[in-house]
Amino acid sequence: LHQLTRRTQPALTLSIAIIPSTRYLTVVVSIMLFSKLSVATAAAVVLAANAQSDGNPHGWDRSRRCDHTDYSPACGACEGYGGIPTGDANDEITLTTCEIVAQPEEIDPSTLIKPIWGSKWTVPRYYEVLIGPKNDPFCFQVIPSNSSEGDLCYKADYGAQYYDMEEAGSLAIELNAKSIVGNVTTSILHGGENFWIVNEYPWYAFGVHQCICTNVREGGAAGEEFMYPIMYNWTDQMSFIGRELIGIEYVDETRVLDHWAFGPHHAWSDPETGATIRMWQPYNGLQIFPNGTMADVPPPADKFVGPPDLCKAGGATFRIKCDDDGYPTGETSEEPQAELGRDADRAHQFVPGDDYRGDSFAEMSAVLNGWIDEMAVESRPCESFNVTELRQLQALLYLARDVRLDDIYQTNGDNRRIRHSMEQLEKDWAELDSSIEGHDEAHPIHAMHRDGHCHEAVMWYVHHLTKDVRELFAVTGIGIPMLSPKRHSCPTDATDGHAKVCQAYEEQVTCASCHSKTLAV
Repeated sequence: LHQLTRRTQPALTLSIAIIPSTRYLTVVVSIMLFSKLSVATAAAVVLAANAQSDGNPHGWDRSRRCDHTDYSPACGACEGYGGIPTGDANDEITLTTCEIVAQPEEIDPSTLIKPIWGSKWTVPRYYEVLIGPKNDPFCFQVIPSNSSEGDLCYKADYGAQYYDMEEAGSLAIELNAKSIVGNVTTSILHGGENFWIVNEYPWYAFGVHQCICTNVREGGAAGEEFMYPIMYNWTDQMSFIGRELIGIEYVDETRVLDHWAFGPHHAWSDPETGATIRMWQPYNGLQIFPNGTMADVPPPADKFVGPPDLCKAGGATFRIKCDDDGYPTGETSEEPQAELGRDADRAHQFVPGDDYRGDSFAEMSAVLNGWIDEMAVESRPCESFNVTELRQLQALLYLARDVRLDDIYQTNGDNRRIRHSMEQLEKDWAELDSSIEGHDEAHPIHAMHRDGHCHEAVMWYVHHLTKDVRELFAVTGIGIPMLSPKRHSCPTDATDGHAKVCQAYEEQVTCASCHSKTLAV
């Protein structure tokens, strides 16, 4: 498919890569949504890719993948129909159901209606699973690619779309997605050559918004031609595969639809109306439009008003590449990575100064809490957090960290090093939850579990974020926990489940080995 559209003609090569020019975009202010939102447009405009043959490196069978070209025998009815994927292995997908109703030769071609995208419409609710190369441990940077090579991310979300190529020449998208770091909502407006993304952050940053103002360029490269919202006639290139009785994910329906394809892209439309109901591309994603993209409900004109107010001076807390009027500044180059400076000096310092140490675990905690109190960042007692909140905070800290600091800790065998990948941490956290499941809420194992996360979160904040990022946390109102003064110990009759929590706790409170003048027992 080649149809994302320049101003003059259809041209859909979709490889949107809106690269931030400020360091902040790689940390807190866009940790969750910046990349995801870039991609949302990719998904909304058909999950495009411009190659049909990459060798099928994951060995997907013809139910999950069957391209219209480069496959022998050619892809037929009830092949390449896909479903809801969760991983790269061939069986890591819940395939939808499919039964052949009629082959192409059994239907009069003059009666066929190609999938209709429509030139002006509202879709109040659609569902998607976005697929793209894995660029970060949380799969926030899910940008659909023209190849299925490597590890892939599978990110589910839902939302609304508004499209008007008759008057406004714009596409507006509103998305909602769950993630390990909380619920994420996003508004996107692609009008002409301008592209605005407004992010609303989850629980830990109440009221904080971010606006990114940019231009979409072909291939995501500076100097290339501007890209415009998808044209309504992109389906003209598709070929009829067959008529099928197919299951429609998320809406629990089975319908007779016409199956169309072009390369790895598949679309299913209503035989009577041409309404596009379902789309699947095995390494770009799944999209469900329960009622199609038709003109039954005209889009509200205010959905296409740009620039958004939050992108203008005095609007969002964070405005990225926006001028005072809310338009893109046109910046394209990345700033050089800042020097670590004093943060590097602290990272190389094995033993903290006496002002940061205590004679016991409790005194150490009190001393360090005093320093936390003097920081600009908001803080509150550890017991006011629950484990879920602390893990979401840690996920945010993990993304916001400067890996150069951890490189120093890893090289020196420093206790401040991050000991596991985020993927492994997620597995370990799930195992710990399972180990203590069913225990009374008042059981002391829960306090140990929570307090360990508090200590680890504070350590990550202090020793893995650079000064400018810590200052950014303070501006956003994102709070961190204080250290619990209680030194937990594992009972002699601990169950295997308790022992796992105890072991994790000992790893999480390693700050005592340096900040306590005598090792805690």
